[in-house]
Amino acid sequence: MEDSGSTDTSLAGRRSPLLLLGSEGPAPDFLLQWLATSNDYPSVRSGLLDAFLPIPSGHMAVIIAPHHNPQLRDKVQDVTHHCPVLMLGYPEERPFYPEAAAWIDLNQVSPQRLHDALQEISACASGQRRPILSRHQWMPKFRHRLEQETDLYLQLVSIRWRPGAAGDSASIRFATQEQCERQLQGCAPDDALIGKLLDDQFILLSRDPDAMARRWLPSFEDNPSFLWTSFTSRPAALHSYDELGATLHTAVREIERTRILRSSIAGRSLKDSETAMFQTLANGLRSRQFYLDFQPQFDTHTGCMVGAEALTRWLHPTLGVVPPTTFIRDAEMAGLIRSLGSWALTETLNAWHRIHSQGLTLRMAVNVSFPEVADPDYADKVFAALDRARVPPQCLELELTETAMMLDESVSYYNLQRLKQAGIHIVLDDFGTGFSSLSHLKDLPITGIKLDRAFVSPLGSAQDDSSLHIVSSMLELAQRLGLETTAEGVEDQHSLEIIHALGCDRVQGFFYAEPMSLDALLHRANAQNTIMMDVNSGQHHLF
Repeated sequence: MEDSGSTDTSLAGRRSPLLLLGSEGPAPDFLLQWLATSNDYPSVRSGLLDAFLPIPSGHMAVIIAPHHNPQLRDKVQDVTHHCPVLMLGYPEERPFYPEAAAWIDLNQVSPQRLHDALQEISACASGQRRPILSRHQWMPKFRHRLEQETDLYLQLVSIRWRPGAAGDSASIRFATQEQCERQLQGCAPDDALIGKLLDDQFILLSRDPDAMARRWLPSFEDNPSFLWTSFTSRPAALHSYDELGATLHTAVREIERTRILRSSIAGRSLKDSETAMFQTLANGLRSRQFYLDFQPQFDTHTGCMVGAEALTRWLHPTLGVVPPTTFIRDAEMAGLIRSLGSWALTETLNAWHRIHSQGLTLRMAVNVSFPEVADPDYADKVFAALDRARVPPQCLELELTETAMMLDESVSYYNLQRLKQAGIHIVLDDFGTGFSSLSHLKDLPITGIKLDRAFVSPLGSAQDDSSLHIVSSMLELAQRLGLETTAEGVEDQHSLEIIHALGCDRVQGFFYAEPMSLDALLHRANAQNTIMMDVNSGQHHLF
């Protein structure tokens, strides 16, 4: 804490020029008054954002987030890439500006909060705090350092937020993330170039492998006051830009292995049972203990069933049905995820054939993990599977989380680009859970997004305005980018009415159909009314 006071004094005489900018209208007078009466900022220029674009070099900015204008959001996001910015906005708008150096909720603005946030961006502007760069900013700097220096090492940092970090509001979640990022900035090796790949994933480039090899980032295991656990890969020597994709792939696998070995899964400690786990999974695949359920998807405009998501299940002989959240991680660590993924794809394509043989055509969706899509031959394997099963590419949908699309120029990006060009649907799953999605959505080779149930299910509560604003913003952004939208977790009529009114294209959820066997799916698809209808309750579609 003593260092904070000295930083304030040293910065006072060399502040960068400060701009107070409204986006859709003038900034509130009280903000200008607070800044004008501060000894730290004797001269503040105020006006509309458009009048100051491009932002003059060497300036800092306080910007009021636009609430309704998507074009202005893009302008503000661009500004955050070029100068330190303090954003003032409502919580539901925060995901649009992941690169902002600091943030204050408009309903929590106070002189002290403003002062503290300005200290943050001043530290970035003066170079006293290393910025955490967006991946678009990090890449060219990474290339430049590789050209100018030798003996550079790369390290991946993955964060797992503890349950207390989620709290009851987005503000707690963001505050925890900010605290973690400040620790990362303060503890990383002195020469580290820090990039932010995802909301919970960072990348470092440094000449100091010894410092990187130490446990340098504090986490819950060191101090229970921290609401996160950190995992770091071993520093890997990097000699050329072409090595980046393979090095990151290895780092991801290493971190996942470490994370699972430090956890307990299904009541079993995995620290001393890697061989047994491998054998159990391999035996499960050989003895057909895995099977698929299918959850129907419906078009909100016509009410018709138009697709189904294949969901992998494992009926373990002693543990019973093991949840995918458990065995997918096991399969990744054991190196069996590609085999499991190949099996799921083949079974899904076979299911399409059974459905098609009865005169019906559904789009079949299957989930894909990062190790699969990062395989250099993955696209060719998918094409070969489609050819063997004689399934048109447009009848297949691949669902991937943002982790599987980590880097613009990685192997995974190249694979997805080829698959998309062939007509296969590429959907970003669990959309909204990774806050960085919004900042680079337009750059991903995808055809659609699937809204995470964490945002959709609460829509049934009339009091939950925050979820409504978030979902509305997500759908608006997707529609502007020409992406198809699917909402999962639709569990009541009120949620469905809202989703339909907001223009979402497809829905999936327990309100109309739980996951079911292929036979049950065929029965449902062949029913007289294939509209959205709960066969048991008689609840018809609304539209």
